[in-house]
Amino acid sequence: MSNFPYAQAPNKLEELLQSVQTVGVPEKASTNWLKSTGFTSSNDVSMIRVLKFIGLLDSSSVPTEVWQSYRDRDKARTVLAASIRHGYSDLFDHFPDADARSHDDLTNYIAARTTLGTNATQKAVKTFQALCSLADFSADTDNGASTGDNGNAESANAGTPLVAPPPNIESPTPTLHIDFQVHIAADAPPEQIDKIFESMAKHLYGKDAE
Repeated sequence: MSNFPYAQAPNKLEELLQSVQTVGVPEKASTNWLKSTGFTSSNDVSMIRVLKFIGLLDSSSVPTEVWQSYRDRDKARTVLAASIRHGYSDLFDHFPDADARSHDDLTNYIAARTTLGTNATQKAVKTFQALCSLADFSADTDNGASTGDNGNAESANAGTPLVAPPPNIESPTPTLHIDFQVHIAADAPPEQIDKIFESMAKHLYGKDAE
């Protein structure tokens, strides 16, 4: 079964992601950190699972390099798109345009692949859509150009050889080289040996015995 985490209040994800950009990077995104940034509801903790799922936090709730990259507001929407595509890779494998799919399409997909109830499924869909609304998939480097892991996209430089071809060196005219051996018995008389070499000269070089 696939795993689709959800926020109890998906509409608060935008505010939380704004906090990622504006407040100091914590050593750990704990419940206390959430409260210190104004997220005091017990339901807000569910958003931590979402940030882990898309790679802003590691399994110990420690901010990752993706978290740091997201703080660059010029790149934030693209960074988020790539993170969403990575976290929801199974969904994007099924729907390459998952970020643009209808609510019903997403609901059917998640319901068929999880054990979530109807209410939780709807929150999972809304969580995904809330994240996508904050991302820019048009500039996502994983969408149309390969970055190496995720797989099915072609390189933006498709058609360019990966290895430079060898220089155009003209091939020399082929030659034929033949080796042969002559076995002469140790007790062969000199006349026989002479006949052998006379025959070789005749057939190999076209020379008759003088």
